[in-house]
Amino acid sequence: MGGEAYLYGLEEIDDLLAKVYHRPTPERAEKLAAMVKHAPDDPMARSGQPAIAWPLERLLTLNDDAQCVGFLQSRVEHTRSVFEFYNPKTRRMQCPLFHYGYLIRTARNLAAAFHALHKGGFVIGDVNESNILVTETALVTLVDTDSFQIPADDRIYRCPVGKPEFTPPELQGVRFREVQRKPEHDAFGLAVLIFLLLMEGTHPFAGRLVSGGEPASLGDRIAANYYIYQIGRQIPYEPMPNAPPIGLLQPELRAYMRQCFEAGHANPALRPTAEQWQQALDLAERNLRTCKVNTQHLYRASFGACPWCERMKQLAGWDPFPSREAVKQGTHQRVMAPVEEEAPPPPPSTALPVPPPETAPVAAPDSVMEPPAEHAATVNAEAGPS
Repeated sequence: MGGEAYLYGLEEIDDLLAKVYHRPTPERAEKLAAMVKHAPDDPMARSGQPAIAWPLERLLTLNDDAQCVGFLQSRVEHTRSVFEFYNPKTRRMQCPLFHYGYLIRTARNLAAAFHALHKGGFVIGDVNESNILVTETALVTLVDTDSFQIPADDRIYRCPVGKPEFTPPELQGVRFREVQRKPEHDAFGLAVLIFLLLMEGTHPFAGRLVSGGEPASLGDRIAANYYIYQIGRQIPYEPMPNAPPIGLLQPELRAYMRQCFEAGHANPALRPTAEQWQQALDLAERNLRTCKVNTQHLYRASFGACPWCERMKQLAGWDPFPSREAVKQGTHQRVMAPVEEEAPPPPPSTALPVPPPETAPVAAPDSVMEPPAEHAATVNAEAGPS
């Protein structure tokens, strides 16, 4: 796995993995000791699916030196990279019944995992899509946790890496080994991931260059504060032609995006915390409406006509959330003729029910979304779209 270590299964212990480094070092051994000694609370501990794949024990050689060569962690199965869910093409191929409600639930559970880490004094540092695994029931697991920034009794073990497209403006171009990360740095990367999940894989700083010339890298656009959907400031980019409308997002979520990417550009402390995102995403999920034409189309109740039906027209019949009938018949990969939908009546005062029992996500109490009582008996095992 990766360039630094291999992952091995263990005989007769199916629920654990051994991560063994190619080049063990004393510093890694000390960092792992600090992690084993001080673990964060896991918001999904009782679900059977860890939200944080934390080191459980160090692996030591049997010789007299007893060198630390790696660690044991929980095995996470039936997962895919979060990229495969927020990218519309791979989602349709791999998990076509993973609808917009599940994307919101994924973002919410991701925020819960970030909050648990920050509450324990930890910082992820290298926030990116490759370190996040998701089940088909929207449960989230953070992996490669040994790269996180870890506080110890006498020092802080810094995170030495990062990806520019998830890195806040104040850290663009810096040497990460020399920087002590803070939760507000993670908050920027979290907001980018939430945006990717809820805006069909569109990066918040990705856009079309209005004038001629060569477009800047995403890292340079982040540094220059070129958030595509900001208000009251002209920038040399505009939204991509096929990007979903920003109005898909609940007003609270749009406000948090602006708070993170605009106000937070000059003052990182103003960025919404993981806990604030978690609460806002709870609200967003409770305020979803189901399309009358395709029950796999879920959208915010006050939007008006179904935006996914409109998007299907825009994409010449390509449905981002194909119907159950199309998936059952195996026709969901084809381009379908869009169906007209009448504008819905004003939204009801009560929240939309969660998906039916056969698609209700597995969840744990407290920090992870919990299914309603009437569906509790149907979600003891993995249940969800298949």
